[in-house]
Amino acid sequence: MVYYEHATDPVTFGTLFLAYYLSIMVAVLLWFATSYEYIRKGNYRLKRLAGFLAVAVVITSLSGAELLDEYLYLHMPYDEKITCLSSSCIMSSALITEYGFSREELEALGVPSFGVIDVYRLVDTGISHDLKLPKRLNHIVMTRPWLVLPVVDVYVYEVSEVNGTKRIVDKEHYYLVWPTSPGGLLTEKLNFEFSVMIHSG
Repeated sequence: MVYYEHATDPVTFGTLFLAYYLSIMVAVLLWFATSYEYIRKGNYRLKRLAGFLAVAVVITSLSGAELLDEYLYLHMPYDEKITCLSSSCIMSSALITEYGFSREELEALGVPSFGVIDVYRLVDTGISHDLKLPKRLNHIVMTRPWLVLPVVDVYVYEVSEVNGTKRIVDKEHYYLVWPTSPGGLLTEKLNFEFSVMIHSG
C-alpha cells in the first residue's frame, strides 16, 4: 500500500532524474566543448573544469536527495514533511511533539547535527525485497545532501511498537553515492520494494 496522494508528476520526476544522472557528465562535456582549442595546445583549463564540476556536484547532491524524497514520501501517512537545518530543530519538530517519539532515544542514537535535513516517518505495508513476502515498513528516515560531493546521507531508524508504545530501537547510516539508484539503495537497505508513483494530471 502507498499513499497515492503523495505521488509525483512526470515533469518533476523527469527533471530530477536527468539532473541527478546527467549533471556531472554535462559539466565535463561543457568544459571540453568550451576548451577544445585550448586543450589542443596543451592548456587544459582545469580551473574552468573545476568550476563546472563544483556546480554539477551541488546539483547532483540536491537532486539525489529530492529523488529519495519521491520514494520516501509515498510511504508517509502525513502530508506535512519535516525539514530542519540543525539537530536542535529535529528535537523540537513534529517527530517529538506530534508523532510521540522519545527525545532521549533519538539523542542516544544520534541525529545529523547540521545541513538540509529532511525527516520522514514511514508507516506502510508492502513486499520484502528478498523473499517477496508481506512486510511492514515502520521507520524514521533522515536524508542530508553533502553538496560538496555527489553524496547523500541516509539515516534509518527502526521503530518498534508494542501495545501502542513506540520505541526507536536501532539506527543505520547509509550513503547514496552517484550514480547509485536512490530507489535501489532504499530497496536493498530496508529490504522493502520501493518504487515511484507518477500521476498524469
